[in-house]
Amino acid sequence: MFFSAALRARAAILTAQWRGI
Repeated sequence: MFFSAALRARAAILTAQWRGI
């Protein structure tokens, strides 16, 4: 599902930002 993929992508970006901090 596109919605699920979008949610996963957003979660991955948020995780990357958290790790960057």
